[in-house]
Amino acid sequence: MPVAHSSPARVTQAFASTADVAGYGGTLDPSAALFHSKQYRIVEQLGEGGMGTVYRAYDPMLERDVAIKVLKSGLPPALRQRFLAEARHGARLCHPHLARVYDLGIQLDTGLDWFAMEFLEGRDLETLLRRARAKRLRLPTRLVGIIFSHVLGALQHAHDAGLVHRDVKPANIFVARRRGRDVVSAKLLDFGVALDRRRDEGRTDICGDPRYVAPEQILGHASMDHRADIYAAGMSLYETLTGWHPLESVIEHGTQALIDAQCEGELPCLAEALPRHWSATVRTRLDALVRVACAKDPAQRFASADQMRKALKLALRPETC
Repeated sequence: MPVAHSSPARVTQAFASTADVAGYGGTLDPSAALFHSKQYRIVEQLGEGGMGTVYRAYDPMLERDVAIKVLKSGLPPALRQRFLAEARHGARLCHPHLARVYDLGIQLDTGLDWFAMEFLEGRDLETLLRRARAKRLRLPTRLVGIIFSHVLGALQHAHDAGLVHRDVKPANIFVARRRGRDVVSAKLLDFGVALDRRRDEGRTDICGDPRYVAPEQILGHASMDHRADIYAAGMSLYETLTGWHPLESVIEHGTQALIDAQCEGELPCLAEALPRHWSATVRTRLDALVRVACAKDPAQRFASADQMRKALKLALRPETC
């Protein structure tokens, strides 16, 4: 779906009516289906990935910017199902640190699937970390605390709704700033491979980024639950605090070496990777927190994302780093 700079492209959403709408007295026939037609004006392309392209668009009816994600054509059915799942899970969940999904449809003239979601300004955490490393800098500790407090709150909401994200990583954490204000809000993105424990009991497909997945997830155990997300959050937190992935030395040796390290390897000491001028108490608390979050046995991890969030708040207080 090309972007026309002189005459903006449009994505149209339309629902066909199966019954006439009774307009008498401003009431509707209970058996009627409402007909709704709407257009989004494409403003610019924001990015492109393996599955689709993301555009910034304008909703003239509600007078707001949105992000439109369009699925590439010719992809396997499984990827289309992942795309649809991402949209439906995003519409089902409602939390300030999850990106809202507004609409899902098919482009009438091309047959391409698309959905409209909350437009965010900022950068994903992976990009922020890459830029910081290039300058030999770390992200401010207070910012790290805010980001992961938001992410863990979002995870708790998803877990309470019966969803396991299964792909928590810096690339799926968006750090947004409100326009005209110095206010940071982290958003957890992409529920495309989420496991719905209320519908998908016994599902054992293997997915997720091997740099962050828990042992039971990477092995496809049917007993995997929300604690796999806590493991991934712990790995992401370690990387964000230090600027380097805890298994950095293993990654270059290939996927199998990484899988072996996730299942059997020891996590490097976080306390030793943090700046020496930080409080010894803070470094010790953070090291203990990450070790609990990334325990090989799920039973030894935090019981909930909210429990991990509270532990992180305690670990950074008093903040002397």
